[in-house]
Amino acid sequence: MSYALKLACAALVGAAALPLSDAAMAADLAAPEAFVVETMSPIDVSFGVKFATEYNLRSVSQSKGDPAVQGYVEVSAFDWVYAGFWASNVNFGGADPTAELDYYGGVRHTFDALTLDAGFLYIDYVGQINGTRSLDFWKIYGIAKYAVTADFSVGANVYWTSDFVNIGDDSTHSSLFAKYSIPSSLMPIPDVGAYVSAEVGKFWIKSPILPDYTFWNAGVGFTYKAMTLDLRYTDSNLSRRECATFIGQFNSCGDRYMASLSFDTSFSKLK
Repeated sequence: MSYALKLACAALVGAAALPLSDAAMAADLAAPEAFVVETMSPIDVSFGVKFATEYNLRSVSQSKGDPAVQGYVEVSAFDWVYAGFWASNVNFGGADPTAELDYYGGVRHTFDALTLDAGFLYIDYVGQINGTRSLDFWKIYGIAKYAVTADFSVGANVYWTSDFVNIGDDSTHSSLFAKYSIPSSLMPIPDVGAYVSAEVGKFWIKSPILPDYTFWNAGVGFTYKAMTLDLRYTDSNLSRRECATFIGQFNSCGDRYMASLSFDTSFSKLK
């Protein structure tokens, strides 16, 4: 795929996601017609956009602590298969790419309270310095999530590749996560929801240079229709020297406080 075509894809995601707020509001205000029986379509398209104070991945900033704009489009079918595209600006050392484009797909299904997900992810960095080694690589992953109650869920994930950032080293990262949504009956404002969530994980790599490390995060969020405001703290046990080895910068690790505002919806919700 050419560099121009990749950037066009990223722009298309942003353009598709920007009208989310108006579209979601219009859908909520529309009154249903009488005596119409709605049938669920076996195919749905989800899309969204996020504005974040930084792009942080496993407690390592991918944007030098600068703000990030992200967007995605995902097609799902028959509550079983899905494929999607995600994009974000990035800013880090070495090859110094300007954007990350992710292409992914897999199988995901909910069995009562249990949701299982397995798939393939290709990470494509664009805008690298001419003549530098490509950072593009792939991962396979598995995710399990269990709804303990209607408001509380727990889960685990594992991601693996044999070619981390195209250097030929095996790497794995895995985490445990949990989320509690505050019951709507306890919220003082109608249509406003709230949650608390946390994650702890580990990154391993078979490399003589790059370090293994542990990461964690915790935060609170507030939802209103298609909008989510998330406030989060994250940290890891990476030292400044290890951070520079890992991402090419000394100050992209350590404790960080972040905020993001996202808008997410789907065609089925807009009907």
